[in-house]
Amino acid sequence: MLSIKRKVRSAGRSSGSIEITLPPEVQELEGVECRLILRDGARPEIVIQPDVSLAEVVFEDLWQRLRMAFSQIADIGSFALSDFSVSFLPPRHWQKQPPLSYRDGLAVGRAIRGELQMDNSGLGHIVTFLTVGAAYRLGLEGRYALAFGVIVGYLVSGMSDGHGADFEQDMALSLFNGHSDPTSIPLNRLFETEQWEEAQEGFKRIYDRVRAWQADPSAYEAARRHWWEGLNS
Repeated sequence: MLSIKRKVRSAGRSSGSIEITLPPEVQELEGVECRLILRDGARPEIVIQPDVSLAEVVFEDLWQRLRMAFSQIADIGSFALSDFSVSFLPPRHWQKQPPLSYRDGLAVGRAIRGELQMDNSGLGHIVTFLTVGAAYRLGLEGRYALAFGVIVGYLVSGMSDGHGADFEQDMALSLFNGHSDPTSIPLNRLFETEQWEEAQEGFKRIYDRVRAWQADPSAYEAARRHWWEGLNS
């Protein structure tokens, strides 16, 4: 929970309005319609309830793109918000359900509308954890579901998600394209059906590799070790 202290001030003596300054963590609320609720009583509270429906649309749309992209693996089914731990700010830690952030969803949604520049980091977070949720349905578990999520998030957004997955990301670039050319999904074609259809074979190759690692963890550790030794040699 974000707890802050701010002073209410006048927006102008003749305007009859008041305003409050919000912290940088919630700057994505600028321009978003909010509902104000006054909870009266001995300890009155004013609650600001933002309309986060735009973020939910982004989650649903990106899930459908992933469903298309993973179709050569298996059908991941329909999107269910209840499969995720959803909050306004991205959580620092998570255990069972992969997290989704309304702040990231609003930022990406407004970028799609042309109101902001695309937040590649926020996009990467959304795609990463949507993919983790999809990976559970595809039979991946634990660190392997997360590895698959980080790889897909990286390929879509071009941003590393900071999960110590340099080896997995480097491997994914060559597997995704079938060669060493480091190309990924262009952000300006993010919601084009054709782009995700073209990515199906690449994502299938990556999934097959991660599933093989899950079946043989020692092979996974050996591949990681060999990669790191190559960097340091």
